[in-house]
Amino acid sequence: MSAIEEILLIYPPSTQAIGQPRNCAPPLGIAYLGAVLKKDYKVKLLDATAEGHRNVENLGNGLLKYGLSEEEIKKRITEYSPNVVGITCLYSSQFPFVRKICQLAKGTNQIILTIVGGTHPSFLASESLSEKSIDFIILGEGEDTLPSLLRRVESGQDYADLEGITFRTDGQVQVNPRTRYIEELDGLPFPAWELLPMEKYSKINIPMGGISKSRYWAPVITSRGCPAKCIFCSSANFWGNRYRARSAENVLDEIELLVKEYKIKEIQFCDDNLILDKKRAKEIFQGIIDRGLKIFWSTPNGITLWRLDEELLLLMKASGCYELDLAIESGDQEVLSKIIKKPLNLARVESLTRIIQRLKIRTHSFFIVGFPGETKEQIRRTFFFARKLKLTSAGFYIANPLPGSKLYEICKERGYLKEGFDFETINFNKSNYETPEFTSRDLEELRDKEYFIFNLGLLFRNPIFFIQRYLLFIITNPLSSLEVFIYGVITVLKTSFRRRT
Repeated sequence: MSAIEEILLIYPPSTQAIGQPRNCAPPLGIAYLGAVLKKDYKVKLLDATAEGHRNVENLGNGLLKYGLSEEEIKKRITEYSPNVVGITCLYSSQFPFVRKICQLAKGTNQIILTIVGGTHPSFLASESLSEKSIDFIILGEGEDTLPSLLRRVESGQDYADLEGITFRTDGQVQVNPRTRYIEELDGLPFPAWELLPMEKYSKINIPMGGISKSRYWAPVITSRGCPAKCIFCSSANFWGNRYRARSAENVLDEIELLVKEYKIKEIQFCDDNLILDKKRAKEIFQGIIDRGLKIFWSTPNGITLWRLDEELLLLMKASGCYELDLAIESGDQEVLSKIIKKPLNLARVESLTRIIQRLKIRTHSFFIVGFPGETKEQIRRTFFFARKLKLTSAGFYIANPLPGSKLYEICKERGYLKEGFDFETINFNKSNYETPEFTSRDLEELRDKEYFIFNLGLLFRNPIFFIQRYLLFIITNPLSSLEVFIYGVITVLKTSFRRRT
């Protein structure tokens, strides 16, 4: 191959369930890769979700697609004329768009090198490479692997022994598993924020979780991986089933950069396990105070409850924490311990939640229902437990067999998967398998009714707080807010009507 000069990294259009906020956040994956590659190449980042956020298409199965059109993406590729197009695929439902972008790139110029990464292709590498327009797949984290691959391809060196890649050789797919991970995360540059349309994220203002306190926010990830073995999760597997963390000083330097250079007023910590190392966590929170960083912060990806205590919570509050997403998953201890395999004691959850609420920190929580072996009565216990905690809000989701998760292996072994099951159409409001305990329709009706009754109930329980919590979202996204509200009411009415019928 001739010299590689220009690289285009693309975050594809996204999908979201109808009636849910259409999230739009800076894509940290391509931002980290862009920061690594820009030292040796001309790099451009294209966030197709942000650039075409208002362009919405109904995909069926309760899913919406939003982002740049195929014509517009092809136009951007043509204008930039890169030697390499790299596309990330965070969710399986994005892979059809990834496939199409690679086809568009090859249609523009057949010699463009197309490289795909992210969770879906990492766990389904051979299947993903059946798409002929994809040249390489990077397995897992790519900050070391991608530059190595590009150097070998550019110089004509053999890459057959390079770990963490998938490619074709003599008409066959060769998968080189990843065995090593980046140990020194402080050695990575900060994400290439300057290559992203930062003003668009504040204007759209629909971060992960849908709610922010300030429209000037940014996501930060301070660690990779989690030691827990929850059966529904594939993230821990993606990061090597181990925990690695940046130093507190390194994290604080990035936050300070965001505050000073980009006028960021809110940080959203997106770790799988922010406080696993409590000493490091305290250093981060105390450092925010000591450096005089006047920010709000939250944890939309969840907080590890079994590592929380009152001392840590007091420091979190003092450093600007205004909302914690409690990763509870189930309100039934047997489901937690024996089915999900989550090391969490529900009795401790109740006492911690009371402390958090006493500190006037908002409480949002995730609950997942419909695991193999779970009964309808246990699902109802989860709903009761959520109400008992008096949470500010909660998300109720249906367990789905993600690629790379233990749950998928269980469903496949037991023959629970629906006929025609496809990872690419997963919707967390829908069930993709049936068990002896419930049908998919039973599960969807239970979930739909509880989700909207619980969250809309805040309007009646505490209307002032409801307005305070959702005011910024309503102001910046009036049509989206109305859509979410109407869909919620319709869902509750439909569910009630089906039950009466």
